[in-house]
Amino acid sequence: MISGLLMFAVHFFGGWMTTNEYGLFVTLLQVLNIIMIPALGLQTVFAQQAALAKNSIDQANLSISIQKISLYCIIIWGIVLLLLTANKDPILSAFKIKNPLIFYLTLIIGLPQLFLPILLGLLQGKQNFRWLGMASITNGLIRFLLIGILVVFFGLQSTGAIIGVLIGLIASCIIAIWHSRNIWSKSKIESGNFHPNLWIRRIVPLTLGLGAGQFMLSADMLAARSILPEGDSGPYGAAGMIGRGLVIFTAPLAAVMFPKIASSKDHLKHDILKYTVSRTAILSFTICTICTLTALALPYITLHIDALAKKQIIIIKITTLIPYFIWSMLPLALANVYIAALLAKERYKGIPLLIIISISYALALIALGYKQSTPSKETIILILGIFNLFYLVAAKYLTKKLDKPFPQPSAVPES
Repeated sequence: MISGLLMFAVHFFGGWMTTNEYGLFVTLLQVLNIIMIPALGLQTVFAQQAALAKNSIDQANLSISIQKISLYCIIIWGIVLLLLTANKDPILSAFKIKNPLIFYLTLIIGLPQLFLPILLGLLQGKQNFRWLGMASITNGLIRFLLIGILVVFFGLQSTGAIIGVLIGLIASCIIAIWHSRNIWSKSKIESGNFHPNLWIRRIVPLTLGLGAGQFMLSADMLAARSILPEGDSGPYGAAGMIGRGLVIFTAPLAAVMFPKIASSKDHLKHDILKYTVSRTAILSFTICTICTLTALALPYITLHIDALAKKQIIIIKITTLIPYFIWSMLPLALANVYIAALLAKERYKGIPLLIIISISYALALIALGYKQSTPSKETIILILGIFNLFYLVAAKYLTKKLDKPFPQPSAVPES
């Protein structure tokens, strides 16, 4: 929670950026969320396997698996790096990036972004919660401090903000590497076995299931940066962070539910799911109502505050979008609870339906870019809300099949 608050607090420094530079920073943060999709299933699987590794053979198997999958991550990152670098110019043009340095920094961030879930999964599996928490807090704290220093005092704008993100991730990885060294550096690793097919069959469904929701959360900002005029991406990004904050703030409820569903008897799992959905709905509706009323009142309040009155136009641009964003993200917050229940019970058969919805959403955003007239910011948000609603309906429908025996992939062997 502390880490999340610190990472959310960095947007306070958006006041020291131009609207264009802040819009670029928020866009790149969402790019990093999408870059992280290939690694989303890794933390869960490595946490499970680290918890199961009780004897020397299991530990040797885990050690060699860590090293092999880490090597695969480096290879994937290297291939993507080469492809994106070769197509640098159209990317810079599409996202209105004037300084190529920020493009290369974002590509470099992709590597620690892929490694961190593996390392955190190991700490989680071994129940080393002290350093699991410290690694996350260090990431948020360094990000917050460095962005403040580089943006406020040195005026580095979005480039300074991305440098802060990179150093925070590296520091977090160093802490996690050091405190998980007794897991990944077993001396008898040569006696371990690695079963890539079984790992892939376990990781891929989790990654796709979690990745679909991550894409729904982040993709609209990429489209907005590409489609809207430069001056509009900043207010859009600021309002979008409020909407995305709803999903992030309610996510711990689904995280708490996940192990309870996974270990529950069949007759209890629907009660647990129903309880979590109702609490998430109450919390989400409360937040949405508060944010909407605040957004409606804020322009009138700022008129009487001299320091804010000068930024009245920007504040109005942001606050008019907040109600659209916060209510459009509500279905996604609820859908994540249903999807967590599906993944907890390893019911992966319905994941293709979720992927189809996310692909359809991507195509709808791409189609907006080909319109002769520039769509309004509200249009982009309403498309987000419509597809999030489809996503919620699909997720709720799939959970009705929890009692049916869907085929499950083989688990990664313990030894």
